[in-house]
Amino acid sequence: MPGKHIKQVRFAYKNTFHSPPPATPPPLSFSASTVPSSAGPITPPPAVHGLPGPSPFLLWTHPPHYYLEMHGVSWDVMDHPSSISRNRHSISSRALREPATNPPLPFMTITTPYLPWSIKLNASNGSFVTLEDVFDATYRSLRTNISQAEFNRFPSPNDQRRATRAYEQRYRRHHSARLYEEEKRSGMKRVDFLMGHTHFGGIVNNGRRPDEWQLYVT
Repeated sequence: MPGKHIKQVRFAYKNTFHSPPPATPPPLSFSASTVPSSAGPITPPPAVHGLPGPSPFLLWTHPPHYYLEMHGVSWDVMDHPSSISRNRHSISSRALREPATNPPLPFMTITTPYLPWSIKLNASNGSFVTLEDVFDATYRSLRTNISQAEFNRFPSPNDQRRATRAYEQRYRRHHSARLYEEEKRSGMKRVDFLMGHTHFGGIVNNGRRPDEWQLYVT
């Protein structure tokens, strides 16, 4: 493990993405519902409350695949979807090709109160959105670098500190010196806006439109 490092925040300026239980604090309030991604990774400058889970009153007008239900799989969204498991077993390629919802949908939009971005995905097979589409789009979106301007949109300095801490914990979890340095240099990403709450909790239809879904993390 590398030695002591001076704390600093790094914002990347090369975007690598082509194409988030009991409630505690209210969701972050950003000035815009969607912030366009600027080019590049950031590293932060110079607390932790749990994020609310799904409301029991949300109507599942389009039930998700049971792998996408609350705690249907084990997945830390910081990790590649290949790490996803259910009951300690990896997900088969056949299951990943199954429809993500019932009835199937040709496209979906996934949001979370804790991110000012939405995840938009179309059916990769040209017919319906699959489990693999949901997992891959979620991962790629959360791995997108954020800019300094996006970092500055946090409602308070305390939120910025919490996101910075999440970034530091993300690269420090690597035991390999090479991976540690690569992750650190790549800068802050959207996943750091979750402030450490990175366990996939499932998706729920918001009850307004069949293609609009909400992502929960714990």
